Amino acid sequence: MPLTDTDLDPIDLLRLGDRHALAIVDRDGTLSAVPAVAEGDRWRRAGSGDGAAEALLRLLACTPGRSTHRRFEVVSWTGGPAPETERPVTVDQTNESIIVGDLAVVKWAIHLEPGPHPAPGRLAALTAAGFTAMPTPWGVVTWTPRDGAETLVVTVTGYLPGAVDGWTWAVELFKDAARSGDHAAVIGVCATLGTVVADMHAALAATVTTSTRTDAQRWRDGAFATLAAARQLARPGSAQLLADHDEHITAVLDRLSTLVGIPILNAHGDLHVGQVLRTGDLLVITDFDGNPVLPPAERILPVPAAVDVAGILQSLSHVAIVAAERSELTPEHLTPVDADARAALLNAYLHRLSETGHADLHIAHALGALRLQQVLREVVYAGRHLPRWMYVPDAALPALLRETSR
Repeated sequence: MPLTDTDLDPIDLLRLGDRHALAIVDRDGTLSAVPAVAEGDRWRRAGSGDGAAEALLRLLACTPGRSTHRRFEVVSWTGGPAPETERPVTVDQTNESIIVGDLAVVKWAIHLEPGPHPAPGRLAALTAAGFTAMPTPWGVVTWTPRDGAETLVVTVTGYLPGAVDGWTWAVELFKDAARSGDHAAVIGVCATLGTVVADMHAALAATVTTSTRTDAQRWRDGAFATLAAARQLARPGSAQLLADHDEHITAVLDRLSTLVGIPILNAHGDLHVGQVLRTGDLLVITDFDGNPVLPPAERILPVPAAVDVAGILQSLSHVAIVAAERSELTPEHLTPVDADARAALLNAYLHRLSETGHADLHIAHALGALRLQQVLREVVYAGRHLPRWMYVPDAALPALLRETSR
């Protein structure tokens, strides 16, 4: 009998009880990890309300710690009791997420990317160190194909009701500050964020190693590969700017080759305001999946803490650009807000690092090159995937070139 759209023909299964499973399926050469429910002698694709997410949470509650189930590995940081009642996350996303009992979010990786994946190790290290400024990790499930690397298939974290994405709360915060002329709220929130980032790095300090010349060369080569792609994808104005400032850009990016013998760690790797949720006065960092523009094997490699610092600082400048685009405000209104926000974040970050005894993690002379690389990545991202975003790097590039020329 032929399969229907909801019927599954799994190539592997993780049983989640009598009726439910996590199924690895191959559809036209694309692997997916999907929830499944048994109907007679068949497996059907489970949806919200079918109980597969609830069954997974029961498995996590019953098997705290690390356990192996054939080619699946389950890591659980929760001891239960498992919540019930499923409802879907309705926004479009790469994965499929189910909220269970308004307490946990189960994220099924419906488009598998071959591993290795940084999230399990990052979450384990942060949890062991007692870092709490993130959605509470409940568990992860990985799967290792016979001829491949360990691959993340499910992530379960605590649910944060009312949490607001950084591209929303930060833009509104910047607009309010620009209109009123009072930057106190921006300074306060960004200082808090700087402290949170420092606490994250302190929590990851157990992963610190020392960079080699090979590491530095890889970072330098990656930056110049991004520059080459940006030159091809940039709009005429930015393309001309890249050409006019070629010598300066080359000198700035070449600094990455000097980052030899510095402390490196398993950093977040893709830190920007969009990865920072705000609920009330609480700021939490999400998405420890690493930098999506890098190959999986590189995402898990340690990097300077400055990668995260540069990412979050540059994203604040992008917030200012977005705030001007979405309001009656001009860039001149937002420039001082951006400057105060970045200064507050960096000062608080450095103060907290010093307090925790990890001041050596900050490599100040790497920030300019890493921020410039981030803007170039935004050019490439906009050119390949989201043309309407190109106005952001178009505005960010000249401002950053002026800043790094001082």
